[in-house]
Amino acid sequence: MSELLGKDTLRFTEYAAELMVYFERHKLIEISKKILVELALERPELVQEWIGANIKRIASEIYRDCLLDGKNGVVSMLNLSANYLYRIVIFGRKGSGRKTQAVNLMKRFNLVYIDAEHVIYQSLRGDDENPNDPLARELQRSFYYNNCDAKGKALADVISRRILHTDALRRGWVLVNFPNNVKDFKEIMEQWKIPPNKLVYMKCSEKVSLKRLLNSPDTGAPHHNFSYYNHEMRFYNLHEKRIENYIRRRHETVYVNSEPCSEEVKFALLSSIAKMPYLLGERKDIV
Repeated sequence: MSELLGKDTLRFTEYAAELMVYFERHKLIEISKKILVELALERPELVQEWIGANIKRIASEIYRDCLLDGKNGVVSMLNLSANYLYRIVIFGRKGSGRKTQAVNLMKRFNLVYIDAEHVIYQSLRGDDENPNDPLARELQRSFYYNNCDAKGKALADVISRRILHTDALRRGWVLVNFPNNVKDFKEIMEQWKIPPNKLVYMKCSEKVSLKRLLNSPDTGAPHHNFSYYNHEMRFYNLHEKRIENYIRRRHETVYVNSEPCSEEVKFALLSSIAKMPYLLGERKDIV
């Protein structure tokens, strides 16, 4: 009986999360809030008629304000919602500070932290909760046969299931170390039922990133060497331009210069997220 109740609870929580994505996409919370504010100021006697006559104007003002970055680059506070759960992907080269800033965001917003490398490690070790899990087995097969396309799809499937767990649905989440190419980005942004609502692009030069990695404490990991990091940089450089071209056309993208010190990057990131309106999907003003 408790198992059935648990499934029903998860199903309801998933439905509520999908509904919130719909609200985000169409800015229904902001429109409702603006209607209430104007009603409180004007106090019309015929409320229904007033709403019917003004709702299109209010929606257009909000969409226009958010799409055009408001007045002098400042979006009206009424058009910024603090009520949504963050679903954040942090992208950048190794050494750009992705994990550090992901942990900062996790603590600041009480998010679920998801590291794709840890997901892979668990799957390949076979220490997951369900030893017969078909998604985990598919991920294992993709690595066994070293099929790059299959790796991305299998990993995306495992992570998409993880973010549908109750804790992630109720608290939001931050993801690092995935996606890694344009195909992965298209999978999570266009195919997931509950996609990210923030894409944080950590801009950092290869020189600075390599310096940070090689000067980081040696934990005894076998990959802590120049050859491995140089290989990772080449892989990142191979895909960076295409990824950048894709994410610059999306409303969810937040750009952060991650070369300064960690605290400076942290405050810049939090400020950018707070000031950025919730808009999902492709930008129409960029070809």
